[in-house]
Amino acid sequence: MTERRVLMVSYHFPPIAGVGVQRTLKHVTYLPEAGWTPSVIAPRGAVYRLMDHTSVAALPRDLELHRSFCYEPARLRRQAARAMRFLRGTSPSSGPGGGGPGGGSASPLNAAWSSSVRFLFFPDEQLLWIPFAVRSAVRAHRDRPVAALYSTSPPVSSHLIAGLVKGMTRLPWIADFRDPWIGNSYAAPLPRLHRYLQARLERWIVHRADRVVFASAGLRRRYAERYPSLAHRFVVIPNGYDPAEMQLVAPARPDAESTGTAVVRLVYTGSVYGEDELPIFAAGLELALERRPELRDRLRVEFIGWMTDANARLVDQLRPRLGDVVSRTGFLPREIALARLQAADAGLVLIAAGPGRDVVVTGKLFEYIGLSKQILAMVPPGDARELLNDLHWGIVADPEPESVAQALHRLVDAPAPRGQADPVGTYDRRRLAGRLGALLDEVVED
Repeated sequence: MTERRVLMVSYHFPPIAGVGVQRTLKHVTYLPEAGWTPSVIAPRGAVYRLMDHTSVAALPRDLELHRSFCYEPARLRRQAARAMRFLRGTSPSSGPGGGGPGGGSASPLNAAWSSSVRFLFFPDEQLLWIPFAVRSAVRAHRDRPVAALYSTSPPVSSHLIAGLVKGMTRLPWIADFRDPWIGNSYAAPLPRLHRYLQARLERWIVHRADRVVFASAGLRRRYAERYPSLAHRFVVIPNGYDPAEMQLVAPARPDAESTGTAVVRLVYTGSVYGEDELPIFAAGLELALERRPELRDRLRVEFIGWMTDANARLVDQLRPRLGDVVSRTGFLPREIALARLQAADAGLVLIAAGPGRDVVVTGKLFEYIGLSKQILAMVPPGDARELLNDLHWGIVADPEPESVAQALHRLVDAPAPRGQADPVGTYDRRRLAGRLGALLDEVVED
């Protein structure tokens, strides 16, 4: 098989952390098996809320990696926050926005900054990365020619970089939307002018790209409805898990229980973005304990990862009422978080109902599947629920307290599931990278 080269633009790339990184990282790892050698354009000097400098060890040793300068307003925000802490005489870890568990972002300065910066930096805070990344990409192609371009969002600036490079090189381009841009239910509302520009820019991307990849069938349908004449270019490549990585995960339990009672551990790994999911789950949890008080000794719910300050406060407010039943831990490196998950009895997925939530399939869901963990999924009708139904796996609850309480009772009472959650490897990252390789073959041969 003749090996060809693809230039991949990705902001979310080690040492940036979070589950969104894994999609590109695993493509980079396994694309050579499909006959494609990746060359990656990633940021240098990025300021992101989740960083794991140990994660660079997961990069292939022979990967060609070009890091281009990326100045983000978050850098200035952090500098201003440090100055204010110095003037107040407080430490970086004090207060709700510090480095304690959960690690929200919430001083009044940060809140005010966040509400204004999205109006000033369009389409996103990575706007100033664009010229440096374009220059880096063109140089990389000049030095070692590539046959195709690939970009992944968020942030949408990655697509702008690839689109501009396509205009300069005439190379075929695949644009990958891990999440929706227009209609993203977790994004803050934009003013009318920004919505107009957003629509124009999305149309530019979708029309200019030779193929557009989506992470779920529902998301593809949404875009096909918006751009029916281009639907033949739209392809679904879902997220997944890496069996090679999952096989290396050794369980690591937190402090042992001393109650002498069998304890069911339910773990949520990853960020909690939305403001609706956690209150619904908390109400269902309290209802489950009210009806069956013995579950206070039999159930433990742990949140591992970043939270908004509102969600972190909610968990902290539950502690006086629920004691050890619920806890939260700040961001942990991926290897440690997976080990904690492996030691748990089940993984937790939380998606509230609402516009756009039906197409959300969180990356953590695939890690739970890869470890064949029982899953308690509080999700609305949509792609996440259909995925679990297709696999005949997991306990599904509607996003309302009564259904959550019943699902928790089922979780505690039901025996652990046997066998593999994905026995045929539908969501194996190696297989999915092969699908991307075949798509690259297709656009080059068009």
